[in-house]
Amino acid sequence: MRNRFLRRFWLQNGDPSPFGWIVASISLVLPVVGLVLCMLGGMKALNGDADGWTWLGIGAAAIVLDIFIDFAWAHPGVSASDQPHLNRRTDQLAGRKAIVTDPISGGRGKVRVGDTVWAAEGPDSPAGTVVRIAAANATVLQVEIDVPDER
Repeated sequence: MRNRFLRRFWLQNGDPSPFGWIVASISLVLPVVGLVLCMLGGMKALNGDADGWTWLGIGAAAIVLDIFIDFAWAHPGVSASDQPHLNRRTDQLAGRKAIVTDPISGGRGKVRVGDTVWAAEGPDSPAGTVVRIAAANATVLQVEIDVPDER
């Protein structure tokens, strides 16, 4: 059900659909309309007109609807990032080569990637061994022995 609902907002290539653009445009207009209606309703209510409260309520409802649209649009399930590993530094390291600085013994040691030393887990290896980063678990890199390409 939810997936079918989300497909109305996004095309297959990740761009917003026409319905998504319409909702986004309405979301741009709603706060202005809501504020104007709240001010109109407030002025009428201060002058003793009972209709002022109705306009004030409609304006507040428009602002609340805009907030709902904004939160729904910004939800990660609705707008997935095109760079999912942007703030996950260890996930970006997967596939890179590293050099063992502290020997890996008992499955744990340290490796150097660029100018940073990371805790690592993998097969026992002496210092200076070139390893490939297979994955990451929080700040601990999972490494495997790098086999050079035969060309």
